[in-house]
Amino acid sequence: MTHPPDMSPRRTPRQERSRRTVERILAAATRVLSERGYDGASTNRIAEAAGISNGSLYQYFPNKDAIVVAVLDRFADRLADRLGAQIESTMAEPWQVAGRALLDAQIRLLEEDADLLRIIVEQIPRLGPFDKLAALQRRLTDLVRVYLLLNRDAFREDLDVDATLWILTETVGQLSIKYVLDRPPIPRERMVDELAALVVRYIRA
Repeated sequence: MTHPPDMSPRRTPRQERSRRTVERILAAATRVLSERGYDGASTNRIAEAAGISNGSLYQYFPNKDAIVVAVLDRFADRLADRLGAQIESTMAEPWQVAGRALLDAQIRLLEEDADLLRIIVEQIPRLGPFDKLAALQRRLTDLVRVYLLLNRDAFREDLDVDATLWILTETVGQLSIKYVLDRPPIPRERMVDELAALVVRYIRA
């Protein structure tokens, strides 16, 4: 991700000690952001949680937003890796089974980091473009495209793959995010079942 200068790390840690310090800062920032939200996470609190001085923190990050962006970058990378692994592990399953497993995995993973997800939804418009999230969307879209092409005979004849991909990824993605953040009185299993039924009815012949 290419960040504006004031949202980029001051320097890339090369020595093991520096890398450990950055890891401590990001781990502490993740905890503080999860506990206090964006507005309650100050550089002072992050430095204290990391067990370092403010001066040491500023050697690596110029401000709070640079730390937040680094934390969210890692969140998106982790989400992309785990969802990608889920898709690849179920590629040989019937498409209905694989699709439901992916929906379930997506919601579970978003729930694990719901506090960071809320920060992405609320703060990214102010912080600027979040390239890692766009890259995650492209990766998932490419993998779902493979599902659609491999199982083309099972879907309705007039299915437009590109249009279907966009509609599915946007609809399922937004509904999953809203479910995790708004916490409606719907059990997760029921939510996954309803999403799966929506997708099946939309694309099945």
